[in-house]
Amino acid sequence: MTRIESRENARVRHVAKLLSSGALRREEGLFVCEGPVMFKEALAAGVDIVEAYALPEQAALLGGIGAPCFEVSESVLRRLSDTETPRGPVFICRIPSPSLPQGRQFIAVEELRDPGNLGTVFRTAEALGLPEVVRVGSCVDLYASKTVRSTMGSVFRVRSCVLSAQELAVLAHERGIPLIGAALSAEARSIREMDLRAGAVLIGSEAHGLRPETQALCDALAVIPIEGAESLNAAVAAALFLWEMKKARG
Repeated sequence: MTRIESRENARVRHVAKLLSSGALRREEGLFVCEGPVMFKEALAAGVDIVEAYALPEQAALLGGIGAPCFEVSESVLRRLSDTETPRGPVFICRIPSPSLPQGRQFIAVEELRDPGNLGTVFRTAEALGLPEVVRVGSCVDLYASKTVRSTMGSVFRVRSCVLSAQELAVLAHERGIPLIGAALSAEARSIREMDLRAGAVLIGSEAHGLRPETQALCDALAVIPIEGAESLNAAVAAALFLWEMKKARG
């Protein structure tokens, strides 16, 4: 295994640029992951790993992955990571091709800005047996390192794509399922009254909820009854809808 000593090594600089540049990630179709748990999750999911970097004591983890592997010092590992205490290994994965949802129940999120919220939606969708998430509009980058970490490995298994609100509405109608928008609106019905056995449920952004023009595309609007608070966190709202969707399946 080749050892890299310099933080200015060309490969190291490339990984650092992938960490910081969404444009480069999209151009090259690559993203950066870190940590032994994520590494094992990636291997189990059959993710395409294109290269990996590890401390000497972690080198054995990289055996047999069929990609270039490099041993690095702690100083180099810090350049390869954007965490305060890098754990390694650091590995580069190929971004999977976008995947339209196949089921008649799935969650969609519009313009989520917080990496933790998007990651939590992915984790919850997988945990509740609906591993398909449509990202609508300009959501936070799924393949930025903070978002990847927050998925806790679900990024490797949950099918996802980016659509416009109009494209999502067309997809739902082609499938013969309603597009249900989560909205604090006088027209919204309680989630308890909704038939969620089939449907695409759309959650809006943390700050503004669903855009008015997006609400106009929805077949129905739904609200989660709450007491003593103005609204719910977007990821919490998605989790409650996903739970009700799971229950509706029976």
